[in-house]
Amino acid sequence: MMSINPSEPRPVAKRYLPNKATTLLKLDDPKAYVIQSVTRIILECPPKLPWASPFRGQIYRGLFVGPTSIAYLFLSLSARHSDLEIEGKRPAEWCKAYLELGQDSVPLVTEKETCGITNEYLASNALKACIYQSESHATRVLDALRTLEADPTHCEWMNGRAGGLYLLRLMRKWLPDMTAEINVVIKFLIEAIIPQQPWVWSGRQYLGTVHGEIGILTQIILSDPSYAPRLEAKLLSLLNLQDAEGNWPVIEGKDIGLVQFCHGAPGFVCSLLAIRPYFPSLQEKVDAAIALGRKITWEKGILTKEPNFCHGIHGNALALDAAQREHFLCLATPQKVQQGIADGTFKKDEDPYSTLWGEAGRAWVWMEVWDGEEGRLPIYSDV
Repeated sequence: MMSINPSEPRPVAKRYLPNKATTLLKLDDPKAYVIQSVTRIILECPPKLPWASPFRGQIYRGLFVGPTSIAYLFLSLSARHSDLEIEGKRPAEWCKAYLELGQDSVPLVTEKETCGITNEYLASNALKACIYQSESHATRVLDALRTLEADPTHCEWMNGRAGGLYLLRLMRKWLPDMTAEINVVIKFLIEAIIPQQPWVWSGRQYLGTVHGEIGILTQIILSDPSYAPRLEAKLLSLLNLQDAEGNWPVIEGKDIGLVQFCHGAPGFVCSLLAIRPYFPSLQEKVDAAIALGRKITWEKGILTKEPNFCHGIHGNALALDAAQREHFLCLATPQKVQQGIADGTFKKDEDPYSTLWGEAGRAWVWMEVWDGEEGRLPIYSDV
């Protein structure tokens, strides 16, 4: 049985702990971990100003960090467990509370360089459209995405048009009567993205989920599967970049050895699981890539960074099959995270409460396990 022992010396700058497990650990109660995580958020980072956790001096960063990021956790929780009561309120009430913290003061014009999940104007209006069933808020998002001033090369998920596609899918799920109108804007964005190949961010051709090609491709296919034939060659080229160990480089030709959701095999595996049905002629190659990607995630995915969704154990766990995922998460329960940060096993992250880097992301992963979901990534492939 593998254990994390902080008294054992680790190599300098080691990104992961060796996985020597021979017996798989079993979780006690994922529902209890959901409740622990969301309770911690509410008590330590309540929905009030001044905000308890500004990220690098910024409060509003869409679904990435900040109150809107936390609101999205509660929106998803409200859809699955609407009657769950936490600190006297149900998830929908908490969602609304975290959406009323000054987001209306953030204009689109100040964020014209970004149009992805970090755009506060787009993200907060999209969530309000969902939770309030508000067509007027949805229309704000549609109008903004129709008249984008962002750089045409901004195509990635975090700050670019692929992130806009995710927000449109989210609204399409919650406001089905607006499907036709939303689909028009989805096609508009996709037709703007495809000619920009090879997709680059900050002058470099990233490959992973957050800034790179598999992330953009996945958002296009999940938004409109009819584009699969046009992107089959792209997917094949990405599959061919997987190395013998099972990982993908951050940038083609530049292997930094990252094994995490944002860069490397875990994000690729979850992307491939999501889009596999739409590429029937490549399914054999996709299955082989998933198997090899899971192998390196199992071997090198117990990261020394604070467990989280973006670049920690929680995100990596979602790439594994059910039994191995459960084992990984046993190493990152709320108690294990707290203990690991205190004793130096884990390196503390910059934002303790958000979805990608903090407690909201951990709570979301616990919700996925509680609900028996496999391979779905929050804010990425869950819709």
